[in-house]
Amino acid sequence: MKTRFAFLLPLLVTVFAAPAHALPPVTEDGILRNFLWEEFISLPPGQRPKVGLALSAGGVRGFAHVGVLEVLHNAGVPVDVMAGTSMGAVVGSLYAAGLPTERLWEIGTHIKMSTITPDFNLIGAFKLLFLQKLPTSQNLQNFFHQQIGHMRFEDMAIPFATAAMDVKTGEQVVFDSGPVDIAVRASMNLPGVFDPVSYRHRYLVDGAVVNYLPVNLVKQKGAEYIIASVTPPDYASQVPQTVAAYLLRVGDVRGSAMIDEASQKANFVIQNRVLGVSTLELDKLHQAGEVGIRSANESLEALEEDMLLFAIEDVVNK
Repeated sequence: MKTRFAFLLPLLVTVFAAPAHALPPVTEDGILRNFLWEEFISLPPGQRPKVGLALSAGGVRGFAHVGVLEVLHNAGVPVDVMAGTSMGAVVGSLYAAGLPTERLWEIGTHIKMSTITPDFNLIGAFKLLFLQKLPTSQNLQNFFHQQIGHMRFEDMAIPFATAAMDVKTGEQVVFDSGPVDIAVRASMNLPGVFDPVSYRHRYLVDGAVVNYLPVNLVKQKGAEYIIASVTPPDYASQVPQTVAAYLLRVGDVRGSAMIDEASQKANFVIQNRVLGVSTLELDKLHQAGEVGIRSANESLEALEEDMLLFAIEDVVNK
């Protein structure tokens, strides 16, 4: 049985097939798009494709995801499942736990190195030089207790997954159940910068080493349409000056290859090109977040059109 919108289907195929740049700013086509978008976002989850959002690693650059989340939320883009690694795990887990983007911006104002580790001081330098022991990232776990308590993955408002790497085996370790705090700490536990996280007989470091852009994790959680928010490395603006910086650069090079491969498996990619910001420049978190706002706004019309094309039969048969 045809619905009241079934007659629109041939027209919509023609409209959406046209390049976006060929359309004037205000047209009947634009009005139709807006109408259909409102129809789409009003559909309950079971009557439209399940939408997944993958957030890449990237250190401080990854705070761009906060800006992306703000734009997607304000536009009504549905997000049914999420995954993130490293900074993507931090931002994504807090949002999936129910914190609004306003709170994430506020958190970004107050994050310092002491939020992550108690060891960036004279005692920490003593440990590194004389005991050959890397700083611990324990404070990050304490920080998560302050923000979301002892939340478990099973209790999150949006189903979420993250990953770390076991340094003893090189295996990816996926977290989507159990306590959130230690999983996120492990996922952003930079190798060569922080001491591995000991958990369940494993020694865990940054998930970016094995899964820089976890498109596969949102797919495993049932996503049918996948948006990837990516913060690619910036090689041109800075030359590494320390051993830790060189290790992070090597990770970024490997991450670029993983971004290229994972992006091909996403339906839509938002590129957040955060320039002149290194992995641990925590005073530039908001600068990265503002890049996310700009890139998401620039991509929003194309994203809405692509999502509508993907779900057009669900919309017209509403």
